[in-house]
Amino acid sequence: MKKQPQPETIVHKDYSVIIPPNTLRDRAMSIGGKSKDGFDTEALERAEQALAALADDFSQWMHDESAKLEAAREVFHTDPSNDDNMQTLYRAAHDIRGQGRTFGYPLAGELADGLCDLLDGAENMDEKTVELVDAHIDAIRAVVRDGVRDEKDMTARVLIGELRSAREAIIGVDRFVKLTAEVY
Repeated sequence: MKKQPQPETIVHKDYSVIIPPNTLRDRAMSIGGKSKDGFDTEALERAEQALAALADDFSQWMHDESAKLEAAREVFHTDPSNDDNMQTLYRAAHDIRGQGRTFGYPLAGELADGLCDLLDGAENMDEKTVELVDAHIDAIRAVVRDGVRDEKDMTARVLIGELRSAREAIIGVDRFVKLTAEVY
């Protein structure tokens, strides 16, 4: 019998999020593909070709998203404790978090993910927290500006680790710690 995938649990300071396994591929109907598991490999190949055709635009799109993040930072700095200002910044970071990997900037996406976690988890926007917000944004902008696309880039990995540690000191827990929930 095939082992069933288990949900993940992301532990926050005062709550946990349970993410069910993604079984969509197992349930997807084939639309003319020839794979044994019913997955339409031809459709996947067409999608990959379409993405490759757009790849030249990805860099410009990430630069545009980085500029939007900078504009959101300027709004945020006018009053960091204002919920609307924080939401403007969060949305800009969230866009990069979602698009970073697709556009070939996985490190920018990972940094933006950390920024979103910080904005979600910080109890107040004191000077130390605002400085850490700025550090995340500066790192994202540097990754995009310098075209750092290698997820294993050692300088970036060290920076991400330092930001993660600083974030943990403020929000109390690292969202990247994932546990496998036992489901019976």
